[in-house]
Amino acid sequence: MPDSEPTSTSDSAPISEAGERLLVVSNRLPLTARRTPTGWESQASSGGLVAVLGPLMRRFDGRWLGWPGDALPEDEAGRAELLASWEREHGFVAIDLPLSVSRAFYEGYANATLWPLLHGFPSRVVFDPESWHAYRDANRRFADALVERLRPDDLAWIHDYQLLLVPGLVAERETGAALGFFLHIPFPASDVFRILPQREEILRGMLGADFIAFQAHDHVHNFRRALLQVLGIESSMDRVEVDGRIVRLEALPIGIAGEEWARLVERDAAVRRRIDDLRRRHAGRKLVLAVDRLDYTKGIPERLRAFLRLLRRSPERRGPLTLVQVAVPTRERIPRYQDLRRTVSELVGEINGEFSTPEWTPVVYLRRSISKTELAALYAAADVAWVSPLRDGMNLVAKEYVACQREVPGVVLMSEFAGAAPELGEALRVNPYDE
Repeated sequence: MPDSEPTSTSDSAPISEAGERLLVVSNRLPLTARRTPTGWESQASSGGLVAVLGPLMRRFDGRWLGWPGDALPEDEAGRAELLASWEREHGFVAIDLPLSVSRAFYEGYANATLWPLLHGFPSRVVFDPESWHAYRDANRRFADALVERLRPDDLAWIHDYQLLLVPGLVAERETGAALGFFLHIPFPASDVFRILPQREEILRGMLGADFIAFQAHDHVHNFRRALLQVLGIESSMDRVEVDGRIVRLEALPIGIAGEEWARLVERDAAVRRRIDDLRRRHAGRKLVLAVDRLDYTKGIPERLRAFLRLLRRSPERRGPLTLVQVAVPTRERIPRYQDLRRTVSELVGEINGEFSTPEWTPVVYLRRSISKTELAALYAAADVAWVSPLRDGMNLVAKEYVACQREVPGVVLMSEFAGAAPELGEALRVNPYDE
């Protein structure tokens, strides 16, 4: 799916320098567990980082550490048996967080404090000391599990904003392993970052890594400014010296496995049938596609308001133009996301109520996850990809759309605030705040 699930990494990443093993650490394990009439079943995910790191983990005898989620057996024996089978069969190590910790860690500090702050939305930041304690507790549990399995010369690759303290917690144990950290979302301007009460602890945690990678050069620059203004540490373009050791800094924009998307569009019979069906259904109309997680950083209400204004001001667009908005639910227990869901539904209802005809619906709204094959068909059939986040670390939707445009090339409307914007020079740049 969109930006939260990368499907490739830059060729310049330091994986080839690994020693004996690769250990990947992320907030969630790429595995789904569910109860069946005969017991518990688990299945490894097939997308995202797994597609890239799977072969590397097999090559380097890898392990993947992460939280398995709340849907696990309640009895200790069944829980322990299931988690042991994951490590034995998949190389997945489950960090089993207590419910009280996982909620305050993930829904609290990670997503109510760090997520809006790092995306540059300080007015949305929630400061709660208890959630900070849970965040530290969870990060220490991740670090303990990693240290327990690390050997000298291993490479541990730690991912994203949920685990900013883990590199420092591991480095203080002096395991002899190399530590890499990758931030998948933006790092904000230093004047925004500095409002965080725990700013020094966060930076010290990140500096525990030997290699820190970001999505864009702007994010590296912002991180370096924060080091100087918060910790008084000077740095060069690609490195910083901390306590007598060198930490490398680099921008490594995430990419996609483009050949996989092209192969789906060109060779998968079910995808080809779906493309033909979409083209027949929308014959004579231009199809505009937007694919996002249902998150306030994605600018979905702003996009819908812009589309509403377009239809009101340009009657000739009524009928020949259809917007397909895919909105994948996320963090639905958080009140702010519940409010966003209502706002988007109301805007879709307003547009369709005002302009729909028996033959035409202006906005086709899909509030659910969709399969990769269905997404590939939508990409291939759409005339325009409308990618207008208010702020994004990267956003892979535009890249996936381009990879699926195998016949008549479509158009990408790209927010200038997406990390992918500098890479896609031929896209039409838009300011998502200009409705």
